[in-house]
Amino acid sequence: MDRLLGSSTVLGGMGFAIGYAFLALIVITLDRFRAGSASKDDTQVELKILLFGLALMSLAIASDGVTGLVTAVTSGFKTGAEGVKSALAPIAVGVGAFAAITLAVLPRSNSSTVRTAEAIALLVAGLYYGATAIASAYGFLGNLVMSGPWAAGAGALATLLVHGAIGVIALSRLGALSGWVTPVRPSVPMPPQYPPPGGGYPPQGGYPPQGGGYPPQGGGYPPQGGGYPPQGGGYPPQGGGYPPR
Repeated sequence: MDRLLGSSTVLGGMGFAIGYAFLALIVITLDRFRAGSASKDDTQVELKILLFGLALMSLAIASDGVTGLVTAVTSGFKTGAEGVKSALAPIAVGVGAFAAITLAVLPRSNSSTVRTAEAIALLVAGLYYGATAIASAYGFLGNLVMSGPWAAGAGALATLLVHGAIGVIALSRLGALSGWVTPVRPSVPMPPQYPPPGGGYPPQGGYPPQGGGYPPQGGGYPPQGGGYPPQGGGYPPQGGGYPPR
């Protein structure tokens, strides 16, 4: 039991939960002095802080186990089966506790209407996991450039993937909770049509123009009623010849 409580995973999760609880109590206490505060008459503040703190501890334990599993995979299973086995316990405990708190217990509170405690939990999770993902990206690229051992690079890559995913989810949920607006791309203007409507080249109506053209309507080449040779005559003229008879 002492060895379990002294592990870095459990201590990190406990520190995560306790730090959140202190921050949430301070923020909500100060918020109660604000006029029109939603948490001013909330009788379940302490309960929700407790539940979200336990959820954050469960999330920390689960993320540590998933990171260990991804590290074993990205390193090519160089640690053997031990790397996978050591990740199973934190994944099972962390995921199970997190699901039980968020799906079974929290819906019984008023967390869906007064969401200050949830917003602070998302703030803490987004800040922690986002910061560690950025630091892991720096460590991974630095190890890659310096041609360091792949074991160190695999651990940094796994942390980047797992913590980055959690950080993005926390950021998205906090943004939706705070009512952020997704930027809308400006519409691209339509290119000018060719030919323009009502004009252009060729003229509307076709080529040749209606009512005219080449040859002109009602005439032609040779002209109607005449021609070359003229109607009633010819070349040589009818009744004659060349030379004339």
